[in-house]
Amino acid sequence: MTMNVGKQIRKIRTQQGMTVKQLSEICSVPEKTIYRIETGEVQDPKISSIEPIIRALNCSADEILFSHDDYYKFGELRQVFANITQMREPDQEMLIRMIRMVSLASSFEKQISENSKDLVKIK
Repeated sequence: MTMNVGKQIRKIRTQQGMTVKQLSEICSVPEKTIYRIETGEVQDPKISSIEPIIRALNCSADEILFSHDDYYKFGELRQVFANITQMREPDQEMLIRMIRMVSLASSFEKQISENSKDLVKIK
């Protein structure tokens, strides 16, 4: 679930004991812009404003964009893929084949399920 960007920025900023003014000085984004983002007045802020804020807060874009649970789920997934890069190439290729087979099986299962619903409607 995607979170409100402004609320996340405010949350991380306050956890770090930083004021809007301090954040503004560090990231060179005007205080008013930060305030407008945090209050939700600007609901879809420009990346040119968000990027320096993320750097100044020393956090990741994921921490700003996603809820706590989603952030950790994505983090776990990233860690799995990072571990995969440490595997030997033949093992990586085998894993890729397995993932493709599971994906294909899932697609077939979904297709069969949708077709069965259509058959029930026809009867």
